[in-house]
Amino acid sequence: MITAKFGGTAVTPRNLVHLKEIVTPYHKCVVVSAIGKEYLNDTKTTDLLIEYYNNPCDAVWGKIEDKYRRLVEVNAIDVDVNALLLDARSRATRYSLQYCMSLGEELSARVVAVFLKAQYLEAEEVICFDDSGNLDEENTYRNVNERVKGAQLVVVGGFYGGSKQGRRTFSRGGSDVSGAIFAAATNSSLYENWTDVSGVCVANPTSVADVETVASMSYGEMYLLSLAGAEVLHPDAVAPVEQKGIPIKIGNFFKPYGKSTLVSACPSFNKLLSIAQKSQDGKIVTTVLHSYPQWRIVKLISRFLRKNTSKLEFFGKSREVSSLKLYNLQFSDNIVRLTTDISILPSLYKSLIE
Repeated sequence: MITAKFGGTAVTPRNLVHLKEIVTPYHKCVVVSAIGKEYLNDTKTTDLLIEYYNNPCDAVWGKIEDKYRRLVEVNAIDVDVNALLLDARSRATRYSLQYCMSLGEELSARVVAVFLKAQYLEAEEVICFDDSGNLDEENTYRNVNERVKGAQLVVVGGFYGGSKQGRRTFSRGGSDVSGAIFAAATNSSLYENWTDVSGVCVANPTSVADVETVASMSYGEMYLLSLAGAEVLHPDAVAPVEQKGIPIKIGNFFKPYGKSTLVSACPSFNKLLSIAQKSQDGKIVTTVLHSYPQWRIVKLISRFLRKNTSKLEFFGKSREVSSLKLYNLQFSDNIVRLTTDISILPSLYKSLIE
């Protein structure tokens, strides 16, 4: 039994066919996100729903409608999309912002269920949050088992569930968490997480050319990588499958038989696991996740910092003038953090793999 989660890029009109090619009779649960970006400057459905909740106008809702109408038309899906959209709009501003944000996943799941000839499962009816906003694991697992047991294949929207106060959402990227919950609840043999990149890359492939893919890593390494800012898997998606010993396959739906990353209880053979960066208080924080001995990583980082220092002649005397400003440098077990004024990700990656 396999549980598969597909990100927003896989649910776009041109890419939905790849989703259908991946799903096999061995798949029991398919978790889908709201339609993502179709091109660089496009807006994600969830962001449009937030905008609509704050400013409920025809222009914004029209963009949402356009995405789902084209999803149905391009893939010749036999579903009354106009009725689905009319019903969704009638509920969009009736309840909370979280309810409105969840409608993208709901619409995706309803359409994809018809596309795959599968059973639609309403996430609000199975994933339970308690009064504090935390996942009610016991009731959730029981609900999922009861609803999935007799079905051949179910499709469910990620990112949200239900509570006594109404629908609640996980934080952004929470469809990964929904997928992990379904995998754990059904004791799946594998949890597949399909994105538009070939597994876990050591660095962001949009920033670094010919970047390496990590073939395997442990649950703990994946969790640390997610916390460091690598946009691969939601940090909260690790625990549910780790507790059941279910491996995670992170693959590229464009190349399902290409490179991928397997996350399990076994540590990675790679010494350099990840270089990720994120903005923080106007500075750039770069985090290196590794398994080098401490003396080795100190030597590598020192070499990088020396390379990024140039000499300046001033009144006949040579002075060291750094080409970047280093605000902070931290070493801890298997993690190095550098806080700088500019991005150092491409140059640091090149230096560490030389």
